[in-house]
Parts: sequence; structure tokens; C-alpha cells
Amino acid sequence: MEATEAIKAKYEVLSGRLNEATLRLWAAVEAHALGRGGVMVVAKASGLSRTTIHAGLRELDAASQKRVDGLGRIRAPGGGRKRLADKDPA
Repeated sequence: MEATEAIKAKYEVLSGRLNEATLRLWAAVEAHALGRGGVMVVAKASGLSRTTIHAGLRELDAASQKRVDGLGRIRAPGGGRKRLADKDPA
């Protein structure tokens, strides 16, 4: 349980400071470092979904990984929730 508590403490410090892309990559690195069962431990400690952590692992493994920085876009253009006025103009 030491790993869970350590990851939870790290997550509490980092969650307000990192954007969603860098937080996903951080969670993936932590899960990879733990090895088998690491995704479950990180998901339990951080509250992030396992699919989010798996997406981060895929990004880490991708050969054509894009550089993540604070100056660029986090989501693709048009990504995210659509405005209600666009969905229901009434």
C-alpha cells in the first residue's frame, strides 16, 4: 500500500498544476514504473480512469509522439463538449 499512498500524495500536488495531457503522461509513467498491475494502482490512487492511463501508455509508446508543452493546444480543434446553443438553437 506504500505505492498507492505515494502516488496519491504526488497526484494531490500535481493535479492542479498540470494540464490534462501532461497529467495523463505522468500517470502513465507511474504505472509503467510499477509494472504489472501498475495501471490499477495508479487509477485507484489518483481517481483517473484506467482507460485514461492506458491512453497515456499508448502515447508514450507511439513513435510519432508529439511534444507536449504548455504553449500549444491541449485538445484538437473542435474537441471537447459542444455548446448547448450549437446543439439546440431553440
